[in-house]
Amino acid sequence: MRQERTVQASLFDLFADHEIGRELKAMSQWLDEHRELIGLAAEDLRRRGVKETGREGLPAESVLRCLFSSSIAS
Repeated sequence: MRQERTVQASLFDLFADHEIGRELKAMSQWLDEHRELIGLAAEDLRRRGVKETGREGLPAESVLRCLFSSSIAS
């Protein structure tokens, strides 16, 4: 079953003080303030009617953070 969130150390505390680092930190803080989005993302990622077997996918929070970080990379 896909998890909504896994607790891990923040990379944003280690980012250099440059424009992209500041943008990523701001996005992280915004997501931290809007936790309800993680639940919505988790629900979208779960397949209805599919038996939950095999390897767990990326946690919903990680998928959401990847989406945000890829939006500034392009």
